[in-house]
Amino acid sequence: MDATEKKRETPSIRNLLEVDYRPLLDMYRQFQPKNYILGLPPPLEPLRVEWLRKLLQEKLNLVAETGGRIIGHASVIDVPGGDFCELIVFVHQDFRGRGLGTYLTEEICRRALYLGKKKVWLMVERTNEHAVKIYYKTGFRVTRMYGDVYEMELDIRASADYMGR
Repeated sequence: MDATEKKRETPSIRNLLEVDYRPLLDMYRQFQPKNYILGLPPPLEPLRVEWLRKLLQEKLNLVAETGGRIIGHASVIDVPGGDFCELIVFVHQDFRGRGLGTYLTEEICRRALYLGKKKVWLMVERTNEHAVKIYYKTGFRVTRMYGDVYEMELDIRASADYMGR
């Protein structure tokens, strides 16, 4: 399959299933750059395995898949007793720049609202301009800065009406 055919394929977004563990782990093994933001995804295999197993225990995990291959992952990490959750989104480097990160972000935020969450929180390196642009487009706003890292927040109750346009 050449690059043009790859671009024409429309990835499907769906809930993560138990059988997806190994294919998702494979995506993270190939993920570049290693240690993308605040040590995530973990670059060392034992840490990556432990991190992924913990993520799979969360209530909400989505994957993007095309041609039987997992190419993206989004998860919201519940904050017990809180009305907010933490967001992570990763898209395999071969599939970036196609709107997949935006779609995963919007879809998982919409689903977090159904879990009773009011806000979504994340951290992103300000030099990751593409991700920052996606988060702004989705409605996130910078709440704090820690050196080169933005802390961003989204009120999903107010944003649900325009996500997905």
